[in-house]
Amino acid sequence: MKKIVYKIFLFVVFILRKLPQSVRRSFFRFVAYCGYLFAKNTNKIIETNLNFVFNNSLSNDEIKSIQKYSYFNMVLWVQSLIENLDVSDDELKKTVKIENEEILLNLKKENKPIILISAHFGNMEMLSCYINKFVIPLHQVARESNFSEIDEFIVKAREASGSKIVFKDGALKKLVKAMLKKEAVSLIIDQNINARDGEEVEFLGKKAYQSSSSANLARKFDAYIVPLAIFNQENYTYKIKIYEPIIPIKTENEKEDLKKISQLEANAISAIIYEDKKQWFWPHKRFKSHYREIYEKNSNNK
Repeated sequence: MKKIVYKIFLFVVFILRKLPQSVRRSFFRFVAYCGYLFAKNTNKIIETNLNFVFNNSLSNDEIKSIQKYSYFNMVLWVQSLIENLDVSDDELKKTVKIENEEILLNLKKENKPIILISAHFGNMEMLSCYINKFVIPLHQVARESNFSEIDEFIVKAREASGSKIVFKDGALKKLVKAMLKKEAVSLIIDQNINARDGEEVEFLGKKAYQSSSSANLARKFDAYIVPLAIFNQENYTYKIKIYEPIIPIKTENEKEDLKKISQLEANAISAIIYEDKKQWFWPHKRFKSHYREIYEKNSNNK
């Protein structure tokens, strides 16, 4: 059954690649709108997160606008994954602009260990494609799905830009090897995690647990942590912003070091989200570890 589904998937991808760009993008906008219309539980999670983070200060119209944009951004990741299979370097450079690129280039020139951190924000597929092709190749951590064939397709598509995809299970050993070779790694650190695997931080003004993988690697290898994000702009154009690096912290107090590094990371990601809140991935139950009750007020949202 999986093989049949995979063949259908490949056929759909083939058709989408052959469609005129305007038709293909109209199709994805239609899918996004259907998501907004029918994914009622997800809409409730988005609303809950927005009201929680912004203390019920947003209007209903603004919440609805962000809900709609959330679906547009999710399908945009898929759309770009497909479109990037055929995009030329010249087209990509015309589509994406980058600010503060010299921060990464200087660290690379100085042979510093580099850890890039970001969030589920803006068009992550375009961010990955551009950075890997034109700035620095990355070891990127990804979550493995239950569909190995589609995972294989996604990995090949992403690695075509020069990245090396590392699945989350067993990723640490591969990341350590990359750090030893002074190769750059990339981690998305804005998702909910349990207390055993993370550090408690203040994120968007609320308590949350955050993955400690990047903080551990930074401390162990004196690596510079560089926050970055991509901002969706008009007419399917994008702006990548590179932010000031978090300088390595290493004292005799490992526990305190990890806490400080993790909080600096959380501050950086929070600041990015505050720059344009609609572009973050609000459908995720980010604050479930500390504030489970906000998601349980609605019986359909457990």
